[in-house]
Amino acid sequence: MKKLLLILLFPLNLFAQQQIKTKATLERVTVYNNGAEMSHNGKVNLPEGTSEIVINNISGRVNENSIQVGVSAGVTILSVQFNKDFLNTEAANPEIKKLNDSLKIVAAELTKTKNAKTIEEQTLALLDENRKSGGTSNGTNVAELIKLADYYRTKNTEVRNAIAALVLIEEKQNQRLVALQQQINELRNNPNQQLGQLVLQLMVKQNTEAIYNLSYVTPNAHWLASYDIKAISTSNPLGVVYKAAITQNTGLDWKKVKLSLSTGNPSYNITAPNLNPWFVSSYQQPIRIRGVATPTMDESQMLNDVVVVGYGKARKETKSEASVKPSTINNYTTVNETQLGVTFDIDIPYDVNSDNKPHTVAFKEYEVPASYKYFAAPRVSNDAYLLADVINWEKLNLQAGEANIIFEGTYTGKSYINPANIQDTLSLSMGKDKKIIITKEKQEDFSSTKFIGSNKKQSFTYLIKIRNTKKDAVELNLKDQYPLSTESDIETELLESSGAEVNKETGMLTWKLKIAPNETKIIKLSYSVKAPKNRVLAGL
Repeated sequence: MKKLLLILLFPLNLFAQQQIKTKATLERVTVYNNGAEMSHNGKVNLPEGTSEIVINNISGRVNENSIQVGVSAGVTILSVQFNKDFLNTEAANPEIKKLNDSLKIVAAELTKTKNAKTIEEQTLALLDENRKSGGTSNGTNVAELIKLADYYRTKNTEVRNAIAALVLIEEKQNQRLVALQQQINELRNNPNQQLGQLVLQLMVKQNTEAIYNLSYVTPNAHWLASYDIKAISTSNPLGVVYKAAITQNTGLDWKKVKLSLSTGNPSYNITAPNLNPWFVSSYQQPIRIRGVATPTMDESQMLNDVVVVGYGKARKETKSEASVKPSTINNYTTVNETQLGVTFDIDIPYDVNSDNKPHTVAFKEYEVPASYKYFAAPRVSNDAYLLADVINWEKLNLQAGEANIIFEGTYTGKSYINPANIQDTLSLSMGKDKKIIITKEKQEDFSSTKFIGSNKKQSFTYLIKIRNTKKDAVELNLKDQYPLSTESDIETELLESSGAEVNKETGMLTWKLKIAPNETKIIKLSYSVKAPKNRVLAGL
């Protein structure tokens, strides 16, 4: 009975399993367009038997079904459990430690200020007591009384000024203390800083130093593509710098990690779809009490906006520059193509904080051959635009993203690349060339309005002049258009096109011109519109 009582009174925690804590090191992150896979490793000393291992320093936002754990040979994994870690968030954020250190320094200075103010206040009280005792003492002559009054006045003023100065210092230190505490509280409550932990049940037959690795998928990260397009001249290849804006709020700052960027996405549901029978049925169309006017067809969409950029002459490469090629990001990036996408492995450690803000990294550079040509649409703009056409662009593994146009190291404009809308050729606008002067003027003498019975026929004539003031000949694709009719009682006719390629379905006119230096080309465009004279026409 006594033995049983001793056992019941014996501390139960001696029979509890001892926890062993370890901190995982984040080594590599694969960032997807939507999500990221984070890989950690670490070491832990395991005693013989069964142990509970708590692995800290992992993300607090984890798809638990994606957790994978590997351990050294001879170690058996009994269970894996994921928990939120609310205790180590402060330790994982170095900014909180800095603020706590500052808080301690300010608190110590505030204590010194309060002590100094207390001493000055006690000195002032002592002066007041001495003044009273001096004023009531018998035998004090006038001369001594004057000296005592002067001393009291001087010392009293000095002490009171010191107390006033210390009060101001104390107020500022209190304000600083409150501000630091508010900043610490904000960081502690920051939703972007939330750590997690894995609790493992491991079993070994003897004392072992085990190596473990773990990986998991988190949805709180992604990357967006962007580009720097560098153009020197029409005789040089086009430079394309591939960049990624990485955003993450996984709760864990990525410090000195190897990054991989994948064009794919982690699949949470990979079950193949199943097709069921597809039935078609009819329905009773509702009767319309009041009709709604059918909208008229919009005019054909004009040419897309282009970017305002310049271009320049190529600079000759010196012998020293030709012999020494600079190291680029390409030396550290490996491209791996799979059936499910493309992965760019970057062999450079990066820091990406968990702040839900984009962090831009450049990871690939290309030099691609491009053919350059000029393009103009004077109905929209009187400017000539230089376009760079790139074929075989599929080899670049492009993603949709903004493109910054850079000329001679200076940012000059922005465009957008969307591979989904590209066909055989990737065409990039490199900007306007003011040395190609284009005008489009209506010729009033050759434009007229005639009434034929109940109809009105209007004729329009334009002259398009293109002058090349450059030193070299240029090739220019010129586009314009004439109106089309969607109504049977309105007729349009192209009268003069100066040899243009005519698309009668869209009304588009195309001229492929080669213009010599200082040469001026003149294009005549004329068309007519016939409609009932009481009809008001829109779009002319």
